Amino acid sequence: MSLNRQSAPDFKTVDQFNLLPIDTFELDNGIKVHLLQAGSQEVAKIDFLFPAGSIQANKSLLSSVCNKAICEGSKKYTSSEISEKIDFYGAYIGQQAQFHHAIITLISLTHFLPETLEILEDIIKHPTFEQKEIDTILEKRKQEFLIEGDKVKTIATRAYTQNVFGKEHPYGNYLELSAFDDISREDLVDFHKKAYIPTGTHIIISGQPGDKIQQLLNKHFGQQWSDASPLKDRKPEPQSEIKKNIFIEKADALQSALKIGRPLFNKLHPDFHGMQILNTILGGYFSSRLMTNIREEKGLTYGISSFIMTYKHSGFLVISTDVKAENRELAVKEVFNELKRLREELISEDELTLVRNFLSGDVIRNFDGPFATSDNYRGLLDLDISPEYFHDFFDKLMSINAKELQVLAKKYLQEEDFITVVAGK
Repeated sequence: MSLNRQSAPDFKTVDQFNLLPIDTFELDNGIKVHLLQAGSQEVAKIDFLFPAGSIQANKSLLSSVCNKAICEGSKKYTSSEISEKIDFYGAYIGQQAQFHHAIITLISLTHFLPETLEILEDIIKHPTFEQKEIDTILEKRKQEFLIEGDKVKTIATRAYTQNVFGKEHPYGNYLELSAFDDISREDLVDFHKKAYIPTGTHIIISGQPGDKIQQLLNKHFGQQWSDASPLKDRKPEPQSEIKKNIFIEKADALQSALKIGRPLFNKLHPDFHGMQILNTILGGYFSSRLMTNIREEKGLTYGISSFIMTYKHSGFLVISTDVKAENRELAVKEVFNELKRLREELISEDELTLVRNFLSGDVIRNFDGPFATSDNYRGLLDLDISPEYFHDFFDKLMSINAKELQVLAKKYLQEEDFITVVAGK
């Protein structure tokens, strides 16, 4: 059969969404395991989610440095031996420190799971926290902090989140240079002991882990290795007074970074799905209103986007871009013009169809295979939301109309509710 290069491939819209089945079971010590068994390759990804995020830590950097240092040496293995053994088995160990969880990920060939899980058990339960390794981690993080902190985009981002949540709240991302000298080995040992515990821990498995995965997990992680209870969330009250306009001058900056946004809500809110769709129209994809106006028509920036960030206790919407200083006022004006248009004018059926097609395709891409599905599913665990959440979004996407979107715009896109942060010239 010859390929006809004169005609485009058939276009097909997505009219249904099928999520891979997710099974759950508990280990002997109560750890809840979520299993997405699918795929044709004999490989598995195992995510351990410990209640050891920055919102549980009592110091800046404590969660992220502890999570990184755990894999730099254990009771049985030195840091180099861990790397050599993991490489030998063709496996991978990664780490992420988030607000509500510290995540350690193992990707391993199914055949070698008995060996790789044995290594991971020693890493998680018996890290040595060698001072040399801690110093290396802290020095690297310090250099990253200094380099990033000089960028107007970072300055604006920090000012925005600190304005919304306050410097004392973990969501505020407030960090001072002195914090790098305030983390001791004793802090890490103590935090590990209190936070890397069975209670409150989740394990997400995706791929093909084999028929003996429950037995293997029980062998290495099913014992009650700690009786500690999860640390309480450190969540001071958000700012009582939020500044509506912030300008941070940086004389040597080539551009001005803009952050325009407002506090919002988390995924449990009944308007959340609708706001995701409205945000996509505003600035959530390449053909969005903001990109069309501010980039394509007026040429004020290379790129502009809006997105919704959600956490366990809160959330916010923010529009982000970089512009030349002389274009800053016009860019801000046009952002608010686009908010006004969404409040006052109904979205055309053609534009709504375009957004539906984009988002439905995006949903399919985001759940293409067990690994991608597990990454998205992981975001539901903080709020104890069932996987039906994804079906609910797809149903809302297919059913929402222009009038409903305008109601949301009038409710949540009022100019007086927005904060404008500028960093640069």
